[in-house]
Amino acid sequence: MGAKPANSLTFALTIRAFYILSHPAIHSDMKRLLSVWLHNWPIQRLRSEWRHEERHAQRPDESGTSLLNQPVILWKNDPRRGRVVVGCCERSARLGVRPAIAIAQATELVRRASSQQQTEICEPIAIEHDPVADRIALEKVVDQIQATVTPMVAIETVPKRPWAGMLLAEPETILCDLSGVTHLFDDEQGVLRTVHQLLAATFLAGRLAIADNAAAAWAHSHYNPTPDFVSQDLVNDLVALSVNGLRIETETKYTLDRLGITTIGALLRLPRAGLARRLGEPLLQRISEASGEIELPLDVQHLEQQVASTCELEYPTDDQEIIGYHLEQVVEKVVASLATNQRGALRLVCRLDLIGRSQLSTTIGLFAPTLDGKHLHQLVNSSVETLKLSTPVRQLTLIVLQSEPLRSRQNSLFAQTEFALSDKTHADRSLAQLVDSLSGRLGRDAVLGVRLANNPLPERAFKTYSLTDHHTRRSLAQLTSKRARVAGADAIRIAMSSDARRRPLRLLRRPIELAVTPKSKDQGQSLPQLSYQGNTHQVMYWWGPERIETGWWEGPTVRRDYYRIETDRGELWWVYRDLKSGSWFLHGRFT
Repeated sequence: MGAKPANSLTFALTIRAFYILSHPAIHSDMKRLLSVWLHNWPIQRLRSEWRHEERHAQRPDESGTSLLNQPVILWKNDPRRGRVVVGCCERSARLGVRPAIAIAQATELVRRASSQQQTEICEPIAIEHDPVADRIALEKVVDQIQATVTPMVAIETVPKRPWAGMLLAEPETILCDLSGVTHLFDDEQGVLRTVHQLLAATFLAGRLAIADNAAAAWAHSHYNPTPDFVSQDLVNDLVALSVNGLRIETETKYTLDRLGITTIGALLRLPRAGLARRLGEPLLQRISEASGEIELPLDVQHLEQQVASTCELEYPTDDQEIIGYHLEQVVEKVVASLATNQRGALRLVCRLDLIGRSQLSTTIGLFAPTLDGKHLHQLVNSSVETLKLSTPVRQLTLIVLQSEPLRSRQNSLFAQTEFALSDKTHADRSLAQLVDSLSGRLGRDAVLGVRLANNPLPERAFKTYSLTDHHTRRSLAQLTSKRARVAGADAIRIAMSSDARRRPLRLLRRPIELAVTPKSKDQGQSLPQLSYQGNTHQVMYWWGPERIETGWWEGPTVRRDYYRIETDRGELWWVYRDLKSGSWFLHGRFT
């Protein structure tokens, strides 16, 4: 009835990790490391998102071509050189694209090469590199591995300057300590199969390797041609690999190339004293890490202990009032367990065990950590009420998947009223409770936050994220605002009253095509009549055009002329004319 781990697998992983960390001798004897390399991670992340969007038909594509079939190029703004390439897909690389070249040159290379191979010119997709989205998605993969395979998981630490052979100074590899968990999957091959299945579920692919230490596992996952390599002889298995597997600096790699040393085996045959004098101590450090003489420290993403409470009903029931009463008791026990560590619940899952061994579950996300038992009970109870019970409930389980330390705020010493002492605190709490209630009623993906994206098309000028997704919110909070870095007040554009109707209050998810009645000669320069839902609208007043078009480096060009119009029916619309097809579309309403 008290707080306990959520399930037997998590319980076994948590107890085993604690036992290993408490016994260094056992830990060193049994240690095995898994390296999961998500090759070309920014491209993989993008294509994974596109597959999800195409499955749910959420991305409008005016060109009618699947994004998955087109070459992809990533760019960033360089202060001196403008937009330069920082990454690309394998297809673009085969067509001649490489990092550090101008985006204009890269897109022209793809067009020219594709025109020589095909009858139709292939338009590349050029997208600004988003390291924040990459990090958020990588942390979500870490969470899945922690919950499924092992609690000892770390993201590789990458220096500011990429190692030899790396394109981006951005982590792409996940390191997992398999000590004491391999038997849960029968053997190490079972671990590899499980990780592959986990990645495939999110349309990802990785190169995996297992070795006696993190440095060796990293080298095998990146440079061993054998897929899913499992090392049995630490040093001998490394000798055939490229020296890039040691994660050395680019300058050191150039020196070794001039000396004709291309493999780790050739490097190991040289006296270390001479290497230290000519190439420096960092190279010896890398050799010692790969050979197991020095332990490579891992910055483990610690999996917090899951607090849970279970209530077994004396008599199974499907009465919502009785279920709600028992849920209140379960919530009180969870809150008491969290209060001992001054932590608040952020994400919970409620599981209902029904007669006949079937289960139902619902997940509740919160905007801010809380220990308010009444608020938690309302959220859990309202979420459970949406479930359809096929048979009576025999057991209730509430699990805290994520928690954080409670926030504290020191009140003002000179507040004039008692209400003023906690006004800000009450406002924050009210906002959090509003977001929680809406998310519980409408769904986690229905209550969203917005961040700007660098895209001229209105429907793609922003990106949304769930307000109860704390991975995204934490990563965004760590970003330095670009506007804050602009020197001088004149650089910041202040909104004017005349801007109120430059953009509509309501933007349609997808533009709606309007039927057009050709203009008569006496209409002059006025806009044509527009038909919408069977009704003809005469344009009485109009303002525009405002031309919006995509850059040629972003694939098929989209060119539009936008107008603000007032119709004879009093409608205020934001419409545009597609300059390619000549068609008219309704994109937003001002009222």
